[in-house]
Amino acid sequence: MNESPQASLRSLMENPGEENEQLHTIDQHVLRLNLKPDDLKLWQDTYAAMPQPGNILLACESDSCALESTRLTWVVGAAIRSADVESALDAGALLQHLGISSTLAEAMPKHCPGVGGDIVWAFYLERHGWLTACPVLPTISLGSAQP
Repeated sequence: MNESPQASLRSLMENPGEENEQLHTIDQHVLRLNLKPDDLKLWQDTYAAMPQPGNILLACESDSCALESTRLTWVVGAAIRSADVESALDAGALLQHLGISSTLAEAMPKHCPGVGGDIVWAFYLERHGWLTACPVLPTISLGSAQP
């Protein structure tokens, strides 16, 4: 029996990996899960400050055009945008529109429990071009990061 997305995220947070990150190689691409407490707090604060946040946060090149017309980029200097998607499949399709490879976008739900559903995730590019995902945890003490 598969565990719930909340249980999967809890397990991920309890075993964050070396340097509080996990790297998943998919074909020639890398999905990096950023589980560093400072970054979790930054995304939590960013989400809380948004007037009408969706269930995905994206670091984009621009906030002055339609979401599908911009590209995903690194966080520094980015326009942080929010989207509300209906499913993990929709989340992957949106990432593809933003320039992420189809193989990486299709594999992403396996590593990001609850994406496109009840668990909010932030996505951005890392300096190596890796797709980075960070869960946006509910407002709690990050020392006991329980989703």
